[in-house]
Amino acid sequence: MNDLQIIQLENTDIGGWDFARLRAELQRGLDAYAAVVYTDDSIKSAKNDRTTLNKVKKIIEDARKAYKARCLAPYEALEPQIKELVDMVERQRMMIDDTVKDYEARQKKARELEIKKYYDRKAVILGDLAEAFYPKLFDKKWVNASAGRAKYEESIQAAINGVYNDIEAIKAMVSPFTDTLLQFYAETLSLDAVKKKNAELTKAASTAGLTTVEEAAAAVGAVIPAPAVKVKVPVNAADGVAMKIYASQNQLNQITDFMKAIGVRYELL
Repeated sequence: MNDLQIIQLENTDIGGWDFARLRAELQRGLDAYAAVVYTDDSIKSAKNDRTTLNKVKKIIEDARKAYKARCLAPYEALEPQIKELVDMVERQRMMIDDTVKDYEARQKKARELEIKKYYDRKAVILGDLAEAFYPKLFDKKWVNASAGRAKYEESIQAAINGVYNDIEAIKAMVSPFTDTLLQFYAETLSLDAVKKKNAELTKAASTAGLTTVEEAAAAVGAVIPAPAVKVKVPVNAADGVAMKIYASQNQLNQITDFMKAIGVRYELL
């Protein structure tokens, strides 16, 4: 079956093709192929038809590539000169860009110092934890030129007020673990997390037999229940006892929290 008229256009200029006529003729030929049912007995015919279609595809592709190359030839001849012009501009642009970026970096640094000074003045109400809160409250958007002084000062004041209110809420818990809870809040900035932490410490104190806030706060020298050991270590509440603890940071935090809960004094060497 060789009724695909496009074969006749082999080695012709695609720019002169009548695409509307070719599309209609090609569709009629392809419809004829689509109507054929190939069987094992007609496999030779199927192979011949496949060869014909491969040839048609190649004719179209070769014509397309040749036309594309011809169209691009003028551009490709100019491309090196165009790139040379762009490179000339880019070299100067980069020099100016470096100057602008250096200026912007210095402006941001100066703005950040202004922000820190303002924060330090306003954060006095946060006490000793003010410095610990700063990295968590700081918003990098504040140093942008688009952020006016009034805007970042308002944001800083709002952040400080929020933290102050949370600190007052923590103190209002009247927990024997207030110091620990405040440090924990400085790490998390989450009042809900602090409440959960307080519940955990309170439960630990209760497990140790300290059933009230007063008992937990007043307990001194209480003994931590421990499993039996082969060698008894003499303990003197005044002189203390040296020991090594092998624990992760999280485990160590829990141990020190528990010791605070039952009133044990300790030193980290």
